[in-house]
Amino acid sequence: MLLFMEKGYANTTTQDIVDKVNISRGLLYYHFKNKEDILYCLVERYSEKLLSDIHVIVYDDDKTAIEKIRAFIDATIISTDNVSAEGTELQKTVDLEENRYMLDKLSHKLIEKLTIYFERIINQGISEKVFSVKYPSETAEFLMTAYVFVSNNIGIKTSKKETVKDYLNAFKIMLEQKSKYKKDSLAIKKR
Repeated sequence: MLLFMEKGYANTTTQDIVDKVNISRGLLYYHFKNKEDILYCLVERYSEKLLSDIHVIVYDDDKTAIEKIRAFIDATIISTDNVSAEGTELQKTVDLEENRYMLDKLSHKLIEKLTIYFERIINQGISEKVFSVKYPSETAEFLMTAYVFVSNNIGIKTSKKETVKDYLNAFKIMLEQKSKYKKDSLAIKKR
């Protein structure tokens, strides 16, 4: 990641990586197909922390479904206070046009995992009689697909803070329409 930060992703070669980590080219290609594969693994490693945090939220027996959704949203929204130079550079690299296929592949993998977690929250909400959802699995997949792809939309990321808040509020409203809980119980916190 340091090389990508120093030279930029496009200007970093596999030879630069080999030289920096002091390994043979053969060893690099034994573990990775190409530079894009290295980037994929870096992004996947960053995603593991998020998935671990969400796992803890979803399996917390002391939280209601509503509290879990609120915690889920808080965990998945990156606060400007938590943005590192490394994270910013990684995001810029992922957002490059040449990495669209990789981003799509990562997004689908993330959606698959998040859907399982979100379905569990929905089913808990149904058991608690706060959600009225006929198709929990399909609803979870639809919501997570929209959530992941919208959150990875460069146009939204680079737009005004109000635009991002509007998308989060739309997500919240979709959840409210499927539940029986009080309006504003999922109020979006200021970031």
